[in-house]
Amino acid sequence: MKTLVVFSDSHYDTIPEKIKSVANEADYLFFLGDGGARLGDLLFHKNLVAVKGNCDDTPFPREQVVEIEGVKILATHGDLYGVKRGLLPLSYRAKELGCSLVLYGHTHYAEIIEDDGLTFVNPGAIHSPVTGTPSYAYVVISKGNVTAKIVDIY
Repeated sequence: MKTLVVFSDSHYDTIPEKIKSVANEADYLFFLGDGGARLGDLLFHKNLVAVKGNCDDTPFPREQVVEIEGVKILATHGDLYGVKRGLLPLSYRAKELGCSLVLYGHTHYAEIIEDDGLTFVNPGAIHSPVTGTPSYAYVVISKGNVTAKIVDIY
């Protein structure tokens, strides 16, 4: 069993202490873009997977594919796939890469969607969320199964 803390869209704000606390306990830390320059000590997490967002000027790639516990994961900010208009292009990309779990941000809106064999997780935003509540996602992967939950920060 592996645990993942997934967050996005901190922009120019500092990273909340709650994120730092749960990140230190997680097996993996996924940062999905927009605020990469503010990661600080989180850059040294033992298993950091970070991607560049549309507001970043960091050396992170635009997307990454990793496999954890038999689950292939696509991590991206989402802007390249027009996620504010829908998930179809992102779905096509995930299937092209053989991924079953897709982690994305950009919309500032937290959601978990299962569709056509794919699980999409958007952790929302830790700064300026659409819902008004900053959030992150906590994901557990065990024996090829994925369980995801959106967690309010405050």
